Amino acid sequence: MTEFGTVQKEARKQADYTQEQFALELNLSRPALANIESGRRRMPRDRMKVANEVMDDGFYAMATVQEVLGETWIPVLDGVDLHRSAVREKAIEEIREAMDQITATSMVNQPDPKRRDEVQNLLMECIDVIVCLTHLVAVICREFGISWVGMWREYHRKAEEQGYLKKKKRHRGR
Repeated sequence: MTEFGTVQKEARKQADYTQEQFALELNLSRPALANIESGRRRMPRDRMKVANEVMDDGFYAMATVQEVLGETWIPVLDGVDLHRSAVREKAIEEIREAMDQITATSMVNQPDPKRRDEVQNLLMECIDVIVCLTHLVAVICREFGISWVGMWREYHRKAEEQGYLKKKKRHRGR
């Protein structure tokens, strides 16, 4: 699992920001930002949203959420090939495995403690797909210069139009 400061440093460099420039965007001092990137200090939570807007990078978004929630969120995978074709192939494999498990696991009857292992296997396959597809979206956004933030905003608009999310009041400028 990658440390937050490492992901931040990589995203900052990818976005072509110096520490000084990024610190200015976040209303932090350059030494404070350097301490965050070296792991000696945590990113202030009130700066994380701003940082995500500025970075507009899926890996950075995953790292900031994980920084707050810990191991209960999608990790930035650092032991895998993140080339878009490799991630795509892994996504196809994970989706197939999850579909097999979903098809094999009945959800018709009441929850039965005897089926707990089967259901946990189903959940793990689903989590594998979520992690893999999140990385696929992050890789493609980064490589094609597509806005991660923009894609999620578009998803929220679409989900609201379809009635999956309640409409929220939008702030000006969004």
